[in-house]
Amino acid sequence: LNEGFASFMENLTTDALFPEYRIFDQFVPGTMKEALKLDALSSSHAIEVPVGHPSEVDEIFDDISYNKGASVIRMLYNWIGEESFKTGMHNYLSKYSYQNAETPQLWAELEAASKLPVKDVMTTWTVQKGFPVISVRSRQEGTDRIITMEQAKFVSGGDQDASKYFWRIPVSIMISGRTEVTKVMMDERKMEVTLNNVKPEDWIKLNPGFVGFYRVNYATEELDRLRPAIESKVLSPLDRLNVLDDVFSLIVVGKANTVDGLRLLQAYKNEDSYVVWNNMNNALNVLNILLADEQIYCQFEKFVLDLFTSIKTKVTWDEQEGEDHFQTLLRSLVLSKLGMYGDPEVKAEAKRRFEKHASGTSLLKPNLRSTVYACTAYSGCEPDYESMLRLHRTEELHEEKDRIARSGLANFASTDILRKVLDFAISEEVRKQDSVHIIGGVSRNRVGRDIAWEFFKENFGLLKERYQSGFLLSHLVKSVAEKFNTEERALAVEKFFEENPLPGSERNVSQAVETVRLNAAWIARDGKAIREFFSAQ
Repeated sequence: LNEGFASFMENLTTDALFPEYRIFDQFVPGTMKEALKLDALSSSHAIEVPVGHPSEVDEIFDDISYNKGASVIRMLYNWIGEESFKTGMHNYLSKYSYQNAETPQLWAELEAASKLPVKDVMTTWTVQKGFPVISVRSRQEGTDRIITMEQAKFVSGGDQDASKYFWRIPVSIMISGRTEVTKVMMDERKMEVTLNNVKPEDWIKLNPGFVGFYRVNYATEELDRLRPAIESKVLSPLDRLNVLDDVFSLIVVGKANTVDGLRLLQAYKNEDSYVVWNNMNNALNVLNILLADEQIYCQFEKFVLDLFTSIKTKVTWDEQEGEDHFQTLLRSLVLSKLGMYGDPEVKAEAKRRFEKHASGTSLLKPNLRSTVYACTAYSGCEPDYESMLRLHRTEELHEEKDRIARSGLANFASTDILRKVLDFAISEEVRKQDSVHIIGGVSRNRVGRDIAWEFFKENFGLLKERYQSGFLLSHLVKSVAEKFNTEERALAVEKFFEENPLPGSERNVSQAVETVRLNAAWIARDGKAIREFFSAQ
């Protein structure tokens, strides 16, 4: 739990010192969502896990140890309150200074400070893997809204005995037009909560601020009530993000319909928050992997460009005086995705700026370079590749070399160029620790996915010898193996690693295979409806 605590505290202290950074608006998409994604897999592990062999150590220092740990402590912090947290931590650190301590001793001090059942609650979050999904439906009785909540383990598809899992969940409920939040402890599998003085048309939303480490599965009518609050931005950015993220996570595991999710995405067409757009982009990235081989891919591209129609008019190529860092991040995201999905104006402007930069006529500002490199590469040809390669070779700053390689070279849409990029990645011109990131970048490219996997297999001996089963190779395994969407590919990945074992990477291999199988099941389940939806666009 120490890694999770350190990750949480770095955000808490930054938020206290620099509130204008809105650091927890970035914590949710950058830390919490990554933990939820990994912890949904049956091949996940608990925060507290026994280590049987030294080779397992690198593998468990992953998004669970750091990101889930931090997210669960954030939930605890919001449940018991700042003062109780500070008092409990002060007492814990004082009492056990210069000594070893274990998790139950931490819970005991926080429990004494808060007078709340911290140990009973938090143990359910640290000693078992996974997290709950709360299904929510309600009925109106006069002026009362009766909410029925039922918890179950969020199951991605491979884990089967979900009935043995149970969590004690601090639940918060917000109601349309009210500032106060209703808080309850969900210590049963199923429970009812009565909310007084609620109109039939009023919406309710669980988990305000996306603080709780759980998903919410709203009944259709609950989601319909929330839609106007999304469109009008009455909900905060984190709450708008939360609704969409829960829906798409449920779609991936077959608990919600993809077409409903696509229609919900259209409610975000006038969105202007970076953190929400970042989440929308994540949903689109998952769909991009899912639909990579589909004939309706070009209709999907048009759908994406339509989503970006409004925000395109609100971002500029050049920084505006007084803009905050979220606007800078939004510019990069919007322009990069418009270039990726084929917006002709963005591609032309990126090419113009790149040529001036490459010739030394007008150097790009650092915040814009990744965007321009990527947009140029998406539709670039051999001369563009040669220009980027020349820039990489002549650049002295390693950070810039990395930017050119990952954002530029890895994003070309020519298979011939991408093969050259992969050969370049393992050449003497690239630092060994950077090679894996370039290969991983090519694997994330729709055109480069198959090429990167074949390259990995062909050069497996070299890569294994170079990295000695360290964490870089372990992470590369996931990058090159999990972007597929058929059972045949899942079997091929399994077979390769059975014949070419990689000690210390077994968990990453199983996670990659499980992800591929989830994608295959998703296509089998919703493929026909998705094709009909895009064919009608």
